[in-house]
Amino acid sequence: MTGVYLELSKARLSALVVATSSAGFLFADGPVGWSALAAATVGTTLAAASANTFNQTMEQQYDAMMRRTRQRPLPTGRISTTHAASFGAATGAASTALLAAFTNPATAFLGAANILLYAGVYTPLKRKHNLNTWVGAVVGAIPPVMGWTAAGGDLFAAEVALLGSTLFLWQFPHFFSLAWLAKEDYARGRYCMVPVSDVSGSATASILLRYSLYATPLPFVAWGAGLSTVMFPLESIAVNGYLVYLCAQFHRVRSPLETARRTDK
Repeated sequence: MTGVYLELSKARLSALVVATSSAGFLFADGPVGWSALAAATVGTTLAAASANTFNQTMEQQYDAMMRRTRQRPLPTGRISTTHAASFGAATGAASTALLAAFTNPATAFLGAANILLYAGVYTPLKRKHNLNTWVGAVVGAIPPVMGWTAAGGDLFAAEVALLGSTLFLWQFPHFFSLAWLAKEDYARGRYCMVPVSDVSGSATASILLRYSLYATPLPFVAWGAGLSTVMFPLESIAVNGYLVYLCAQFHRVRSPLETARRTDK
């Protein structure tokens, strides 16, 4: 049963979410409060587990249509809908309680709001409008802000805008390269993703390139605003430059395979 819970939680994806939350915590000034960091880490993990479980509970009939998701616990009958929903509710409640008790109300609110945004807005929107990806990017941008507030950072500080914007923009090149590779599967699942209706690949390629370019100046803005040392923009040149290069290659070739795979890495 542990394996089923890990699959419902999307453990590998959740680990990345927790990593961004921890990064946001460590970005805050001052000595590290290890108990608060531990609470933020566990609380974010539980919130991610809850959101992903509710997502799969709501989408099980569509997951069954797709090759990449049809072996998940609910389509295969390894767990009942009621059991999965109970697990989602329990992890969500535990996350909110833990964050409220050992961090602060702002972090607990962000965690609970993100569960609701993912399950209540993003998930149903996936079958109605391709703007779902932008909503999903907001969901992905919140965990580093949770880390920041858990460390005692001001929710309305400039650092919050930097953390949230960085994660928001970074997700588009990676998601849309994956979505291009999986567009036939998304079509089977009746999801409204840009690549599904983008026969030529021009719209997908344009989004990839634009958002990689949007993300490039952020480290320089952070340095100019006094939020980082000069090393941040200097170190970003190689990483962001390579991402822009890959996105430009995809824009030029629009390959369904090689350039898309390299862009996602």
